Order: sequence, then structure tokens, then C-alpha cells
Amino acid sequence: MIKFLLTYWLGIVLFFAIFYWELSPISELINQIQTDFTTYLTSLTLPFKMVNNYNIIINNSYSLVIEKACNGTIPYLFFLASIVAFPSTIIHKIKWAIFGYFFIVAINTFRIWMIVEFVVYDERYFLLAHNYLGNILLLLAGLMLFIFFIKSRDIAR
Repeated sequence: MIKFLLTYWLGIVLFFAIFYWELSPISELINQIQTDFTTYLTSLTLPFKMVNNYNIIINNSYSLVIEKACNGTIPYLFFLASIVAFPSTIIHKIKWAIFGYFFIVAINTFRIWMIVEFVVYDERYFLLAHNYLGNILLLLAGLMLFIFFIKSRDIAR
């Protein structure tokens, strides 16, 4: 358990330093690509012309912005650190890293769509949808993925 926790926290620090920290040269590129991808997928779930660049136009006075913190990278890095730290074969970890990425991207796209639907209905629901429901959704998705990863793992030899 101690080895898992130390490896997990080391993974969190390294993954965030490489893929999220603003001073990392690769972070800017990765997050730009991920934000573009998230914006594109979100645009497929919303009415035509509602998404303009990274803005989701709710009405003339209210819009939501898809930023680096909204692109799904953060929950994925937490998930990635957990599977890297947990004992299993490298092939199993790679399969789950790939599957987990696409699953978290899909859940994050759904989360953004859900937030938009709440805000279209009533702008006052933004905090509820974004800060609570959306974050709980991503947390549960990551936890569920990790549980399935554990249940299906091959023990490293």
C-alpha cells in the first residue's frame, strides 16, 4: 500500500509537471490539442453555430468557455497515475490507459453538454451543474474505470 501511494503521488507530480504545468514545453501543445478535440466533440452535441472557437454561446449576454481546465486532462492524469502505480502487466496498463482516455473524453464531453443544458434552462444552475454534478460525474467515472482496471488486471510477474 505504501509503495502504491508513493508511486501514485510521484506519478501525479510528474504527469502534471509534464502535461499540465504551464512551464512545460509539451504541456502547451498537449492542452491545445486536447482543448481543440474537446471543443470539436462538444460542438457535435450542440445546435449548429452554438460553439464559436472555445465559446459556447448560450444567449447574447452569456457564454461558457472551454479552457485548459475543462478539457478532461486533469481527471485523465489522475486516472493514469493510479493505473501506473497499481501492480499489473505493462500491456494491461497500456490498454487501460488508452481505453480510459477515450472514456474520460466521452464523459467530459457529456459533462460539458449537461452543463450547457442546465445553463440554457436557467443561468443560475451553472454552479450546480459545473461545480457539483459535473465534478461528481468525472470523479465517479474515474473511480469506476480504476475499479474495472483492478478487477480485470493481470498480475505482473
